[in-house]
Amino acid sequence: MTINEAALPGLQRALQRASLEVPRDFSITGVVADHLAEDFHPPLTAADVPAVEMARIALELLVERIADPAAQPRRALLVPPVTLRSSTGARRR
Repeated sequence: MTINEAALPGLQRALQRASLEVPRDFSITGVVADHLAEDFHPPLTAADVPAVEMARIALELLVERIADPAAQPRRALLVPPVTLRSSTGARRR
């Protein structure tokens, strides 16, 4: 499951109530700030979303669109680095 930082506290409580353990029963990957990922128990595997780069590309695409509204839309794909921590385990079969 991939989750954002706003949902982390609720997820953590729900898993505890259900007697589920991370990563034994449930693996979690977050899109969160590093300090939140490290404070999660166990520390959260997380993608570091490059917000500044995303904003730069979005602005570039917007300017292109304004300059030529009839042009074919262009897409950009960013692959964020992922820091592996102990909230993810091996896939169960």
